[in-house]
Amino acid sequence: MRSAAKKLLEAGTPARWLVREAAPKLEPALLRQARQPAAHSRQPAIIFLGPPGVGKGTYSSRVASSLSVPHISAGDLVRMEINQKSEYGMRVAQIVNAGNLLPDSLILELLQNRLAEGAARGEQGVLLDGFPRTRAQAEALTHFTDVQLAVNLSLQDKVLVSKCLGRRICRKCGKNFNVADILLPATAENPEIVLPPLLPPQQCEQYMETRTDDNIDTINRRLQVYHQEAAPVEQFFRDRGVLLDFEITGGIPETLPRLIEALRPHGHLLEDDHSQTGRQGTCSL
Repeated sequence: MRSAAKKLLEAGTPARWLVREAAPKLEPALLRQARQPAAHSRQPAIIFLGPPGVGKGTYSSRVASSLSVPHISAGDLVRMEINQKSEYGMRVAQIVNAGNLLPDSLILELLQNRLAEGAARGEQGVLLDGFPRTRAQAEALTHFTDVQLAVNLSLQDKVLVSKCLGRRICRKCGKNFNVADILLPATAENPEIVLPPLLPPQQCEQYMETRTDDNIDTINRRLQVYHQEAAPVEQFFRDRGVLLDFEITGGIPETLPRLIEALRPHGHLLEDDHSQTGRQGTCSL
């Protein structure tokens, strides 16, 4: 068993599987090795940060498609568990619907399982959407992923509230839409913001649903919690030289090309050679 386990570790077998399935037969030294994430096995990752309603899912999924890497949404993983009414989903449903953030241990468990499954399928890099949300999560994330770039999307709070209230999901195809039509004139401090609605096609209209947590009280609570937690996360990645601040002021047709252009200097991030680090910047649309 010792030689077989060693070969599995060297071959990149997910440590969580090995610990769960083989722990009773592993020698102590190999068991410790299995429980420690190996540096060479950390998947390279780009992460998208930002408050609720800023468009992390919309933009990160499109960027992932352009990079041909898997898009992993922490929120979607959680909602899938809730919809499946798994034991995990039942534990987190009450927390999410109240507008609170999940405990680190729960979200880390779910994400590590997904990354391990992807690594076993041969995934060479990922784009993470909506994680990490706390500094502790950010620190834990770097133990099992190689964060190459943290894209920090921002938008004014009053616009975020309107966007969250306008969110709709098609229960048939699963796609996200938004019925909010936002025009915020420019001020001395802020640029004009023009965000037209993202309306569903006719075949989806009858299947539109609102998320249970998209109500004014929960949205305000989530924004309050987010701002309390966001600054330390941003500083963590800023200190590592991988933070890219990006302010959104327009809709998808105007924003996506500029976002792709802002990311272009970092296009090497999911290639085999990750020796170039320390890139940081600010981009305003």
